[in-house]
Amino acid sequence: MKRKNTSLDEEENRVSSLLFNKSKKFTENISSQENEIDVDIKPAWVDEDDHQLAADIITKVKSDGLYTQKLKQKYEVLVGTPKWAKITNQKDDSNKLTKTVGHLKKTKSRGLKKGILEIHNFPRINSKSRNEGRLITAVEFHPKLSVALVAGQSGVVSLFSIGGEDKNKLHSFQLNRWRVSAAQFDPDGTEAFITSKTSHDYYVYNLVKAEAKAVQLPQAIKRATSFRLSPNGKLLAASDTFSEIYIICAKSKELLKVLKTSTNIESLAFDHNSEKLYSYGISGEVTIWDLSTYRAINKFVDNGCVTASCMDISACGQLLATGSAEGIVNVYETQKLTTRDPLPLKVISNLTTKITNLKFNPTTEILCASSSFYPNAIKLVHIPSYHVFSNFPQRNVQQVETTSFSPNSGYMALGNNTGAAYLYRLKHYKNY
Repeated sequence: MKRKNTSLDEEENRVSSLLFNKSKKFTENISSQENEIDVDIKPAWVDEDDHQLAADIITKVKSDGLYTQKLKQKYEVLVGTPKWAKITNQKDDSNKLTKTVGHLKKTKSRGLKKGILEIHNFPRINSKSRNEGRLITAVEFHPKLSVALVAGQSGVVSLFSIGGEDKNKLHSFQLNRWRVSAAQFDPDGTEAFITSKTSHDYYVYNLVKAEAKAVQLPQAIKRATSFRLSPNGKLLAASDTFSEIYIICAKSKELLKVLKTSTNIESLAFDHNSEKLYSYGISGEVTIWDLSTYRAINKFVDNGCVTASCMDISACGQLLATGSAEGIVNVYETQKLTTRDPLPLKVISNLTTKITNLKFNPTTEILCASSSFYPNAIKLVHIPSYHVFSNFPQRNVQQVETTSFSPNSGYMALGNNTGAAYLYRLKHYKNY
């Protein structure tokens, strides 16, 4: 037993070191450097007579100012102010370090242009493992570190470092007799919530301890076909395709509320500030729930929808995208969803098979729509022009099961039905 505990401790320390120690040390170094910056600019020598002699001692000059001020003005007119004499704001200088060091620098860029997407193909994320299963159903980027989680139908969950040509595998673990259907990181990036459409349990993987713990869903749920973690990490929403939605506290794992609809649930989505929940019924009915009162504040039927499939809400909270089995994607403005029959802002009909995945990028400039029923059935749509980028996909990606964007849209990933997790660099975005 001692030997087993020792190996677990060593594994925990190894994963914690790989994932967190570098970032912690980097942050501490930045803080210490900022504290050391203490610039107090004072004149090296002061002549008391400079504050007494008036400018009128100069021939043919009548002025109430000081003699030294007059000489300074004349010098700047003729020569200009030298660099060594320019005094910059002390506060601005002290903040310069945090604006220019490494990934802390936030580059201002213009809006993404339509037409051609500047994109670079990287090697597969899981090229060194390829044991996550034939169907890659989850590819998720860590919210703070350059790390990606890859999982699939074999039950193997792997973590890889992102950012170079060589994808370093950090850690992997096996969930026995378990098929992963989705995974989400909490906002802090310390835990990953892993679910399966064929199980009554879900797993919470602690990245610091390198430990996966099984948690049972409420007894009424046989299997969570829809499972979502709120953006603030406080709530879980689950449904088993029937008309009930179960709201669970993410921390205590206790059931908070059961929401009942008039139709079987096909998809769920939290809004950007975790104040509302959108449910998408199989017949196309969208219900908007107020999570402070657990009441429905509006219902409407998705325009032209016969059979619903999936939906997503933009990170800014202004757009809602719905996908149907007919291959149609409707995009709505959330502020205008106050009637029973709102009209979509845009109807996208570039795909002809069932929409199985919708994903906005974090800047709401790209909407990724894909179908796992046909090879290469994936489109990247530019927002707000809603033109499809003509140069994607550049290679055969087979049947796409899942898509994901990194926190600042610098990377995009997709998993397919051949066990591959593809990685792309979106050059327009400068940060991970």
